[in-house]
Amino acid sequence: DRNMGSSNNAHLFYLPTGLALLIAIALSLYFSNPEEIFVNDESILIDGIAFPQKLKAASFKQDFIGGGTRVKWMVKVYGVGIYSESKFIKSLKNYIGVSGEDLMKSSDFFNDFAESKPVKSLLLRFHREVGASDISEALGEALKPRVGEEISDTFQKFILDMIAKERLEKGSDIFITCKGEKLWASLDGGKDAASISIKGLCPAVFLVYLGDTPVSPQAKEGFANGFAGLAEKKIIGVRKKSQSVMCGG
Repeated sequence: DRNMGSSNNAHLFYLPTGLALLIAIALSLYFSNPEEIFVNDESILIDGIAFPQKLKAASFKQDFIGGGTRVKWMVKVYGVGIYSESKFIKSLKNYIGVSGEDLMKSSDFFNDFAESKPVKSLLLRFHREVGASDISEALGEALKPRVGEEISDTFQKFILDMIAKERLEKGSDIFITCKGEKLWASLDGGKDAASISIKGLCPAVFLVYLGDTPVSPQAKEGFANGFAGLAEKKIIGVRKKSQSVMCGG
């Protein structure tokens, strides 16, 4: 993700140099205002961007697990929500009952989710206008350590062709959905999404956000805490059902 602010062509944003005092003030403000997350019955608000609790992408219905903000040079670029089918918890049953804090220490947990069979999606929602080439290059660069240059370049071109315009406006979306080795991407989540199938690509895309060096540590932590919360609800639901059966309810 190194090229996000350093492309020789269009830039996502421009930061003046030599203003040490202003940078120090900005750093102070940034670190004194951590990511804000609010939840209601229909959506989750992350740093001012609403993510639906229920998502339909590439014709697959999914539930919100967790998310966070992609920050580059102290600037919020986009929010990312991570989704999967409701049955995904069963594929991670070994981690039910583990706290979000402890899940953050387990690379196996994140790898197992990335490689699991249930449908899963990323929803990127942009805080600001960005160049299409900048975001496609950033995603491609982040993939290189995981899949190599050839596959990352192929994915980069796939995303750029899917966007099919020079810039993404503030408030734009990118939907990325995986099932098995097939990946769909679109700007609206519709069933007419572009698709590509490359072995190893889908897990690698999710590990951009959930791997050992995530481009958004907040999204990784949000995912871990979100899974822990959903798993706890499942445990409570099973207990209540068991109690009801025992009582003849």
